[in-house]
Order: sequence, then structure tokens, then C-alpha cells
Amino acid sequence: MKWQKFCVGLFFLLPICFVASWASGCVFVSAGSILWGREFSPLLCFSSGVVAWGVLFFVLPRPVWLYVFGHELTHAIWVWVFNGCVKEFKVTSSGGHIRTDKVNCWISLAPYFFPVYSFIVAWAWWLASFWFPLGAHMWVLYGLLGATWGFHVSFTLLTIPMIQSDITENGWLFSLSFIYLANLILLSVFLIALIPGMGFHDWFCGWVEGGQMLWKGCIKLYGWVSAAISFLVATLYFGLAGLLF
Repeated sequence: MKWQKFCVGLFFLLPICFVASWASGCVFVSAGSILWGREFSPLLCFSSGVVAWGVLFFVLPRPVWLYVFGHELTHAIWVWVFNGCVKEFKVTSSGGHIRTDKVNCWISLAPYFFPVYSFIVAWAWWLASFWFPLGAHMWVLYGLLGATWGFHVSFTLLTIPMIQSDITENGWLFSLSFIYLANLILLSVFLIALIPGMGFHDWFCGWVEGGQMLWKGCIKLYGWVSAAISFLVATLYFGLAGLLF
């Protein structure tokens, strides 16, 4: 199975990562042009939350238990998404695990692309909005989303270099391509939803432009490889012909 996932990662996920990166770049450029000159914006609050968490991450003791709990909870959530059953759930400050009757790449890699605490914050805010007037305090929500997203990214980057069975069982190339692509898509969709005036048009256009660039690059690469092979075959042919005749 690993060699199959390696091929999927090399010939399918990596090209899509290139196209997704181009499309996300279009989103970031559009976001910058929309927000330029504004005194207040959701993105500024979100970014402030990310920066605030970054400072805490390097200054204070790292809440490893909280990350491990979120990691295993994410596994469990995605097991339920795929109609599986969680038979055991264990969390300690040194690690954790779940025991389940269903495993696939979505379940095993979910903690590396699904910011569970960001979704919990959004869900809790939505529930609270039924009882409290929170419309004037949306900056708090954006800041919390930024902090929790920073939590997700920082611990993901910290744990990926370690030998994680979630990643090794799927292969490094497949896993890292999958994680990068899923995080990029989630972040792009989140920014589009977060920024007033943003739409999916620029993102979709970015996918089309990126796909066209990839296709043209593949055609050029095919031409170069074909020319190189033809040159090599001709050289060997005439070389052997000279030796024999």
C-alpha cells in the first residue's frame, strides 16, 4: 500500500499542491488589496491572535497535554465522521491514543490539518450568540480563532519532524502533501469567509491559472525529456554502429 500512496503523492497530490498554492496566493493578494487602508478588519484581529499565541508558545511552558487531548479528540471526531466506533480514548502529557474499528488516511492525518480548537471556539460562539448579544464583540472571536489556529500550526510543525506513526504508516510524501494541501484549502476558505468583500471568484480563477501553468510546464517537460531520450538513443545507435561496422 505504501508504494501506491507514494505514487498518489508524487503524481497526484504534489501537482495539486502547486495549483492550490497558486490559487491561495491569489486569495492572499486579493485580501491585501481589499484590506489596504482599513482601520479595523477581521484579518487584523485574526493575525493579532496568531502573533499573541506565537509569543506565548515561545515564552510560557507549552501546554502539551492540551495538544495531545485535541490530537486524540480529532482522531475520534473523524472516526465518527466515517461511522466508526471509538473503543478507547487515552490522553497523558507524554502522549495518547485511541482504539477504533476504522482507520484510513483521513482519520490518521486529521490532527495535522483539522484545527479542532478553532472549530470548538466557532461552535461555542455560535451557541452563545443565541443568549448573548455578541455582534459588537466579533473582534474577540477573530482573535480567538487566530490564537487557536496558531496553536494548531505551531504544534503541527513541532510534531511532524518526530517519528509519528500517523505519518509513517501512510508514507512521508503522501502524508506531507496531503497535510499541506488540506491546511492550505482550509486556510483559503477561512480567509474568504472571514474578510468582507471577498468571494470565491479569485480562488477559482487561481485554480484555473495554476492548472494552466502546470499543464504548460508538463508539456515543456515532456518535450525536454523526449528530446533528451531521442538524443541518447541516437548517440547509442550511431556509437554501436561505428563499433560494429
